[in-house]
Amino acid sequence: MVRHKVFGLGLSKTGTTSLAAALNTLGIKTIWYPHDEKTLAELRSAEYRLSILEEYDGAVDTPIVPYYAQLDKVYPNSKFILTIREKNSWLKSAENHWKGATTGRNVRLDSFREFIRPAVYGTVVFNPDRFSWVYETHERNVRQYFEDRPDDLLILDICSGDGWEKLCGFLDLEIPAIPFPHRRKSRTS
Repeated sequence: MVRHKVFGLGLSKTGTTSLAAALNTLGIKTIWYPHDEKTLAELRSAEYRLSILEEYDGAVDTPIVPYYAQLDKVYPNSKFILTIREKNSWLKSAENHWKGATTGRNVRLDSFREFIRPAVYGTVVFNPDRFSWVYETHERNVRQYFEDRPDDLLILDICSGDGWEKLCGFLDLEIPAIPFPHRRKSRTS
């Protein structure tokens, strides 16, 4: 099966939950948004050989976003998947998500968000101008980082219909005989 790590380095609300579900379906044990205390402590101390990756073959969402270059060095021969979506749709979804994500969380998760939000977005509150800049800059930086290594990066737009064919072709795996998972999908997600 997969002998390398798989990292989803898309921003939240770009299909990262669906990507994690798809990777798990393909037999790549993947964690979505790793936010446990040990991962937090490791990232805070610039330790990129993450303990959680002893148990998982893949990790996706914002804890991966600011550290993909370091993870690339620590886990050579890994595969990286950048999930994207139309920016204005993403901004609306991100705004709705951030407004809804400020209640009902436990302290441990709050500590993680207080750490990861500034690392990814440069802010702890939603700001459309800042988020727009982060979206464009992150996509541009990822494309530039992998420009000489096209076999190591897949750009996947799940919201526009990319699915099994692109993902399985990239990972050299057979296409499952089930629909591609679409998690957390709603009119504004």
